[in-house]
Amino acid sequence: MTSKTVKSDVLIVGAGVAGCGLAIRLARAGLDTAVIDKDKFPRHKLCGEFVSPECIAELESLGVMESIEAIGGDRIRETVFHSLRGRSVTVPSDYFSNGSQGAIGVSRSGMDHQLIKGASNAGAEIFEEMRASDIELDGSNVKRVIAKDAIGDHIRFESQLFVDATGRSRVLGNLVDRKNEKQRKRQQIGHVAFKAHFRDVVLQKGVCEIYFFEGGYGGLSFVEDGAANHCFLIDAGVVRNNGGDPDLLLKNVIFENRKAKEALISADRTMEWMAVAIPGFGKQRTSGIDNLIAVGDSRAFIDPFTGSGMLMALESGQLLASAVERGGLHHVREIRDLYSSEHSKATRKRLLTCRVMRRLAFSPTLSEAVIASIGSSRTLVERIASLTRPVRSH
Repeated sequence: MTSKTVKSDVLIVGAGVAGCGLAIRLARAGLDTAVIDKDKFPRHKLCGEFVSPECIAELESLGVMESIEAIGGDRIRETVFHSLRGRSVTVPSDYFSNGSQGAIGVSRSGMDHQLIKGASNAGAEIFEEMRASDIELDGSNVKRVIAKDAIGDHIRFESQLFVDATGRSRVLGNLVDRKNEKQRKRQQIGHVAFKAHFRDVVLQKGVCEIYFFEGGYGGLSFVEDGAANHCFLIDAGVVRNNGGDPDLLLKNVIFENRKAKEALISADRTMEWMAVAIPGFGKQRTSGIDNLIAVGDSRAFIDPFTGSGMLMALESGQLLASAVERGGLHHVREIRDLYSSEHSKATRKRLLTCRVMRRLAFSPTLSEAVIASIGSSRTLVERIASLTRPVRSH
């Protein structure tokens, strides 16, 4: 077992949307940026694989939109929400893009691969199959992160700024807790998310469908190569009652929604189910470390029914890059405080709105009533949808 040291201005742990988007911006700004990820790319990732219209400008500014479009995903013109009893409401994609461009359905396997190549092309140093395993602290700062590669060798990463972009798992945050011997109360798992790709679904191209059912909801949309992504979120108790088997959940629970059954009953699953436990939503707790900052889902996890998870991931990277530019790496606490303030300002109302709307999403009775009451009013539909998005400048 060997060991070496890699030094950089910034170390980003996690090469997803938030991590790579940030890496591109920092590397372009001339900062020595290193990115590590436990996986080998391309790889599948549990996700709704819905790139909302607002993401397009962000991805164009990162220089990766052209290569992502070349993957061949579906241009989504509308999202249709289907209640358990057959009512529906349609949200056109141009509500969020001023009529210019729709959303895109594209696999995270393809999209993240283009993002990590974009980060490398921008000058970031990429380390795949590299798992962060330990952290060394120096007072209120991280001194170094210890990672293990695919053959078991240890690499020490030393930086001025460390970024946790590992999603809901909060790898660096949890390593800090462990180092400080903080005994966090085990969070009860409230929901579980599942994802798989299917062929031969009954679904129109250009449409994303959302299905409500007892204890949860799911989405279906085409990605590239004729495949469709089905991702659903469901109450953990319902999962236990069905033996944790997503195929049984599909048959016994999701197919109670007529439109979901129509779309998927004759479809062929083309990959193994992916699953992840979801303990909660909203803002994540912070580490209290001056030079450790979280982006993406590690910072705040917005409800999937909004279709704006990738947008918030890209936004967080842009906000942190801006804070670094304004604060300078020699003032990490200033960067942390500036980023925290700007991120809270940008996302507070959205997260609060979703906390209220969450009850509707997980209750077939309530979602039925809401869809029935707003379905014929474009003004109401657009207004409610806009509450899950950033405030537009006019």
